[in-house]
Amino acid sequence: MEIKTQAVVLNKIKYNDTSYIANLITREVGKVTVFIRIPKAKKAVVKPGLFYPLNVIETEISQKASRNIQNIKHCSTAFSTYNICTDVFKSSIALFIAEVVGKTCSDNQADEDLFEYLLEIIKSLEKNDEPSHNLHLLFLKDYARLLGFEITNNYSEHTPFFSLREGMFLPVYTTDEESMSPNLSKMLSDLFSLDTDSIKEFKPGYENRKQLLSKLLLYYKIHLDEFPEIKSLSVLNSVFTD
Repeated sequence: MEIKTQAVVLNKIKYNDTSYIANLITREVGKVTVFIRIPKAKKAVVKPGLFYPLNVIETEISQKASRNIQNIKHCSTAFSTYNICTDVFKSSIALFIAEVVGKTCSDNQADEDLFEYLLEIIKSLEKNDEPSHNLHLLFLKDYARLLGFEITNNYSEHTPFFSLREGMFLPVYTTDEESMSPNLSKMLSDLFSLDTDSIKEFKPGYENRKQLLSKLLLYYKIHLDEFPEIKSLSVLNSVFTD
């Protein structure tokens, strides 16, 4: 089956001296793994340089159910993600988002809502002139909903403690592992009221951002079986130092 589609690049891994393996997200077939040959000619129809995290490409996938790794016939840029590629803040966030999606999204299961949301995040990351210090936090909030464990924003003076186990704000603090402090809980509630256009208004500071990120990843670990280590977390924490 030949599928002409847009695809979001998640990662690219060198397979040998002549080829790469890449993981993509498409609207039609969800996450798919493809084989990329390193071209010998300058005018090659598939250029490995296009396969960086969260780049969006136009491609044609030759898919067969009998194989785990598919072939692609060509690829080209769908729209510019130059800023994501060249800005260290944006590329760090792109690496993080791509890793989280790549490690939690099911193979070969179409999810149009996820694909459209990724396009929204990518376009926001690309066009925003200010350093996008908190877009990855907004992504984790929204992605939890798409994965089926949406967080309820019922914060109030009577429910000031966010429970990682319950996914909502409670009137009591349970344990250090499962509850967030009133200060962090209020920041989390503030984050939930924002979108990709207003996220730049959220300014928690380095230490609070680091703690929020750690708690949101713990939330994923509680609600997803075998949630893996996110290796790009250390990159984010080293880059975003305010």
